Amino acid sequence: MASYEIDAVRRAVRVLQALADADGGVGVSELGRGLGIGKASVFRLLRTLAELGLVQQDSETRLYRLGPGLIPLGQAASEAIDLRSAARPAMERLTSGTGMPTYLNVPGSRDVVCLEHVRSLSQIDLYGQAGHTMPYHACPSGLVLLAFGPSDRLERALSLGLSRYGRNTIVSRRALRAALADVRSHGYAFGTDDLEDGVTSVAAPICDHHGDVVGALGLAGFSHMFESRRESLIAAVEQAAAEVSTGHRRPAATRLARVAG
Repeated sequence: MASYEIDAVRRAVRVLQALADADGGVGVSELGRGLGIGKASVFRLLRTLAELGLVQQDSETRLYRLGPGLIPLGQAASEAIDLRSAARPAMERLTSGTGMPTYLNVPGSRDVVCLEHVRSLSQIDLYGQAGHTMPYHACPSGLVLLAFGPSDRLERALSLGLSRYGRNTIVSRRALRAALADVRSHGYAFGTDDLEDGVTSVAAPICDHHGDVVGALGLAGFSHMFESRRESLIAAVEQAAAEVSTGHRRPAATRLARVAG
């Protein structure tokens, strides 16, 4: 079986863990002895981590400790965990009420990332499970995160190209910008045959206590299941997203549009 682990990354993480466990700073030699890693290797790891802001060296004692670059990473991880905890009850109710799998999606550097997933007992998981990724332009959650996200997120998605996945995938810049304007106007995104033919999905934005959109809550099902239930399913997703939004109900579409601008 192939092994995909990278030893250097493993050693770097062990260094960070050792610094986290230490009282005060730690020297290169002490770290090397404690971890069973050569002094030269530890030094190179520390210098690399220091360049990234993940560790820092005291100018007087020459000892190393954790750096400020870890703070935003820890905050992001904490917020993700909090978001999953907040979303799970609403997602379970949404799946129970609609009979469809639900997904909590968040922005990634290149793609939309599924952070949490509640499976349906009556339907297969059309869009995978937690950890699954999807292109921004080819799914409603992606459109939500582009419509109400920073402009550089959209530019990044455009730079990667608008590949076709289903017969209704948005593949032109003009069409994508028009679709995003429509999402801002309505406050949700709806798509059929965009990521996969025969599949329809709907997504609504999740806001934090500042009113910033931090994720998208959606459900997906075979398209025939939406034919007579479109409006009720959209309303159910919007209500669930409002329940998840931190500290207040989801702002109106006009407020979301202002946030995106």
